[in-house]
Amino acid sequence: MGQHALIVGASSGIGAALALELALEGYDVGLIARRTDRLAEVAERVRARGGVAAYRAADVNDAAQLKAAIAALEEVLGPVEVIIANAGIGENTDAANLDLAHVRRVLRTNLEGVVLAIGAVLPAMTQRGHGHIGAVTSIAGMRPIPMIAAYGASKAGASAFLEALRADLRGSGVTVTDLCPGYVKTDMLKPQESGAYPPFTMDAGDTARRMVRALLAGRDSLVFPWPLAWMSRFAAMLPDALIGPLLRRLAPKPPPALPG
Repeated sequence: MGQHALIVGASSGIGAALALELALEGYDVGLIARRTDRLAEVAERVRARGGVAAYRAADVNDAAQLKAAIAALEEVLGPVEVIIANAGIGENTDAANLDLAHVRRVLRTNLEGVVLAIGAVLPAMTQRGHGHIGAVTSIAGMRPIPMIAAYGASKAGASAFLEALRADLRGSGVTVTDLCPGYVKTDMLKPQESGAYPPFTMDAGDTARRMVRALLAGRDSLVFPWPLAWMSRFAAMLPDALIGPLLRRLAPKPPPALPG
């Protein structure tokens, strides 16, 4: 039996690609997401390539449900050696018609969900003295962007949590990697009006390969692709008076105002 690599948010996109990539590295993969039918498809793809996979459905926002799912997978695959917290949602935030329920949903899934997933396996990892922790954040968290305030805040918060956790765990044998991609072609990313994807959009498979290499190497972070990474770092240093107008022109169109 191989070591157990757990992906939370594994039913499609980056999560499904991560499962296939980790299986190629010799890991038995545990899969968690809400959609059982999609999890079964991913598990079958792993097995078709000669890998070992098991899955449990759970909502990342439900701490008890998530913890029970992880415990059930550990009974089948053994203790979690690698975890990647990947569950996330991407929705526009319209400030003119601010929906607080929407903001809370994004923050809970993309930030609190990361904390809950990591918290469920961290005590055992520190007790054993080894393990790899990763979470998928986003370049969108590096510089506030109009129309995705909740998404950007959730990803920035996740990155800050990982950075502090890494410092706290230094010397423990447990590594923490911030996996921070730009645009990735998944169900979450919609094409532009022209039908094309944004510049530097990456394939989910290539994204997963880069992430797994960085995670298993114990790197602190992986911010990619490099053109977007450098542009985001540069934009973060500029005052809003300079960069704000450009970002507002590039921002997604706001959804129509809600009736009433």
